[in-house]
Amino acid sequence: MYVALNISSHDIKILSLKGRKVVTWASADLADGLVQDGLILQPQGVGEAINRLFKSTGIPRNNVIISIAGLSFTYRFITLPKMKSKLITEAILRAAKKEISLPLDELYVSWQPMPSKGEEQDYFIIGVPRNLVDAAVQSLKIAGVEPYLMDVRPLALARAANRSNAIVVNMEPDCFDIVFITQGLPSVIHTISPRGEGATLEDNIHRLADELTKTAAFYQSNHPDIHLNGNLPLLLTGEMATDTATSQMLQSEVEYEIEPLVPSVEFPDKLPLTSYTTSIGLAAKRTPLKSSGSGEARFFDININVLEGKYRKPKAKPINVSNLVWATLLVAVLACIFPLYQASSQAATENSALENELNILDRELNLAALINEETLITQGIISETQTAADILETANKNLFSTRGVFNTRLQQVTADIPINTSFTSIEIQKGVIIIRGETTDLFSVIEYATSLEAEGIFNQVRITELDETLISTSATEEDDSSPFQVNVIIFEIEAQISLAE
Repeated sequence: MYVALNISSHDIKILSLKGRKVVTWASADLADGLVQDGLILQPQGVGEAINRLFKSTGIPRNNVIISIAGLSFTYRFITLPKMKSKLITEAILRAAKKEISLPLDELYVSWQPMPSKGEEQDYFIIGVPRNLVDAAVQSLKIAGVEPYLMDVRPLALARAANRSNAIVVNMEPDCFDIVFITQGLPSVIHTISPRGEGATLEDNIHRLADELTKTAAFYQSNHPDIHLNGNLPLLLTGEMATDTATSQMLQSEVEYEIEPLVPSVEFPDKLPLTSYTTSIGLAAKRTPLKSSGSGEARFFDININVLEGKYRKPKAKPINVSNLVWATLLVAVLACIFPLYQASSQAATENSALENELNILDRELNLAALINEETLITQGIISETQTAADILETANKNLFSTRGVFNTRLQQVTADIPINTSFTSIEIQKGVIIIRGETTDLFSVIEYATSLEAEGIFNQVRITELDETLISTSATEEDDSSPFQVNVIIFEIEAQISLAE
């Protein structure tokens, strides 16, 4: 039996799965302020609530698989040459350091090999902020639950759907989870926060539909060979999906045909399925998935354990038996020759005094030779200095000759920046301007790059990095509420310049 523990900002849900059958489920409300944006702010309070829920239901506390709504994470698909297993960990961590903009010492990194062919191997890598995972583990220990597995909700939803091609949307009061499954693979996983107080259901439906459009455009730009169209089903679930008006409103905003998400497990009719779909996906983490049998690509489950990054330990090197034998023999030999060593040490001390006197004489002779050589070296330095000065003068002329080109380009770079977009750095190298910045809208980056290219003053403009992350925003003096996190798009654009102008 496996038990799913799903924590959100307003409640806790548990569900037990035996084989492929749902056995028990229950939920308990959480007080405000205990959990926010995937972070357990008060592990003691949450741990006590989890303890009470397990006691009241009698569900065993073994094999508990946990997930938290709104949990922040970053992920990548990377490709490496096939190599020996003992080299994989170091190679993946090196690749993750290059691909993930956040410092790895702030993340717990886990990975899973993907279906690959030839001499290369694809991997899915995910990094979760350590403070979020540590707070969850602390809550489990307070509740008397041994940490077992931890997953992110979008992957659990993809597992529950078990489709070859689909869009999965989970609508909860505190977060919306989005998963694009194409050719049997969860290729895009994403979580956004609904609008805050004062926002209507129509506002959040419009935000969700807009995010689906942007995510589809982002996916299409990175996978031009795969065409998304209205035939792709949209599987809707979550507490907010229980109201038929929600699905009707969303259907009017998107081109995809909306269907309810029905997991391929046995469950009682009285189970509120839309509220527990994520929990079923979590509990099925160790249960083999059934093949859809539709003739399409078989769904590949990305079955990551977030806790693997927390508890990973370096492998101990095995003791080499032959080295151990040689070490024993060496100790025995040293014990026999130690008296001889003491006698030779005394003779070495006397020889050292004589050698010291000889060294003094050698240094005096060398000093005379160095004085002679120093004159020749000084002449050489004067010649090299003159040559370096000539090179510097030539470089300065070249630099000033192209200064006007860079000034014109930099003026255009700053003039075209969209609203709600800011620079973090502008780096000028030979023939290229590298622009780094942050924005709140994915399409602002695309529009910015398009605008620069349309000016016709750059040989080539391309987006070299595009990532999404969450940043914490501090409360103001007038507002003493807790800090909150906002989505930020991090980008890097390279604009190539012809210096021949």
